[in-house]
Formats: sequence, structure tokens, C-alpha cells
Amino acid sequence: MNKQINRLLVGVFCFGAIAILLGFAFFTGSLSFLRENNERFVLVFNENVYGLHEGSKVTFNGVRIGRVERFFLGEALKEGPVPVQIEINRKLVSRHMVEIGNEIFEPNGDFKKSIIPRLVGQLSQESFVTGILYINLNTVSTEFAQQDVRILHGFCEIHTKDSMFAELSESINLEKLSKQISELIIVATQRLNDLDMKKVSSEFTNTSESFRSVLLALKESYVPLGESLTGTSEQTQKTLLNLNKLAADLELLFKPGSEFRFELDDTLRDVSGMAKSLKNLADLIERSPQAFIIGKPTAEE
Repeated sequence: MNKQINRLLVGVFCFGAIAILLGFAFFTGSLSFLRENNERFVLVFNENVYGLHEGSKVTFNGVRIGRVERFFLGEALKEGPVPVQIEINRKLVSRHMVEIGNEIFEPNGDFKKSIIPRLVGQLSQESFVTGILYINLNTVSTEFAQQDVRILHGFCEIHTKDSMFAELSESINLEKLSKQISELIIVATQRLNDLDMKKVSSEFTNTSESFRSVLLALKESYVPLGESLTGTSEQTQKTLLNLNKLAADLELLFKPGSEFRFELDDTLRDVSGMAKSLKNLADLIERSPQAFIIGKPTAEE
């Protein structure tokens, strides 16, 4: 009786050890040979992939179907796009796919050959706090599909499109805006320096005096017209005097050493600096979207 109990305990112990060993091997990836039949693709993103890690999820229309398997570094000496290899898990696909009338997947869980040219990948934000990225796949219409599917690193390449932050940065084009503002400052400063307010004021005053002389001559020649013309002439002279005063004020306002010129130049410089800061902010958010919440990462991070 005791021998039977001992055999039972030994059997239970061995079974538990084998189960633990298999579980450990599965979670550490030692059973990778079981995934050899899974479908794999390569995507190339023309933007920063900071936040995308090995093991990051891959989704199709938001439903998880795979993971990021590896990156291909060293193709470009300078900063450039890094190809990303993804693995499509057949078990995940089979768990969620429709078995009858499925237009996207084969019965074994692979993408249909006619669908692969229409696949498009995009980087998406999983969490603004952690900055973790994942890859979402979807399909485009036939007219926008690839004509020829390229083979890259031994796997079919899936086309990509810009992420939300990349599209926002490109649509705003802060770099172009900053250049335009800088050019505006240079042109405005040059025009203000070229403007000879003394000459303009002198010419304006001479014109005003000539016009007054004409009015006086008209007044003397057409006195019989009565008080109506006299009143009009006096009113016009007052207007011309006000215009002379305005010209003098403008000369004082726009002269090179005036406070207005200084404030205007200072304001234009501030606007240019603001545009450059916005460009730097957009670049930072594109590289590290979580900076919105946790702030700018330090050099140690």
C-alpha cells in the first residue's frame, strides 16, 4: 500500500515538474520552434520609432494579432528609417477570425495573397503616460494598393503611413513658418531703415502748402460766391494742418531710434523665437509623445 502511495506521489511530482518546465520554456521563448509557421512581414517607418519595442503588439483594425519581433539596424550610417519585422500569430487570428466568408484571412490564419498589397501599417500611441507605441494594420482600397510587393530581409514589405504626430507636424510645417517670419523681420527692418521719413514729411508739407496757396487764390477770385466757399476753404486748411501734424508724428514714430521701432523689432524677434520654439516642441512630441505629461526626458533617460 505504501509503495502505491509513493509511486503516486512521485508521478504527481514529475508531472508538476514537467508542467513547470514547459510553462517556463513557453514564457521565455524557448519553444520558438512552435511559431516558425507564423507569417512575418517587414515595415519601414520614415519617422522616429522611439517607444516601439521588441514584443510590442501588432493589431489589425485595433484587434491584437501579433507582435514586433525584431529591428534591422545598420543600414544607414546617419539617422534614417529602421525596418521593423512583425510576426502574425495564427492562434490569435484563428481565435477572432470569421470562418465562413472571410475576405481577409485564409482558413489557416494567414493573410490572403490578394490582401497583402492593400495592407498599410501605422504607428499608434498605446499610452500618453508611458509613450509606448504599437503597430496597427488596416487595408486600403484596391486603387491605392501596392503594384508589386517588395521583398525586404526575406519577407514581404507592408507599406506604411505617417502617424498622427507626424501628420500634425507636417501639416503645420513650423520650420517653414519660422523661416517666413525670419524673412519678414529682415524685410521689415530693411524697409524701415530705407524709409526716409524726413524727406516724406518735407514733400508732404510742400504739397500741403501748395494746396493752401491754391485755396487762397480761389478764395480771393471767387469771393462773390459767398460765405459757403469761404467756410469750405477754412475747413480744408484745418484739415491740411492736421495732416502736417500727422506727418510729423509719423516721422517721430518711425525714426530709427524711436521707441516704436525698438518695440516693433523686439516683437518680431519674439515671434520668430516663438515659431522656432513651437517647431522644437513639435519635434520633441513626435520623438517622445509622453513628454506632454511627464516633461522633457533628461540625458540620463
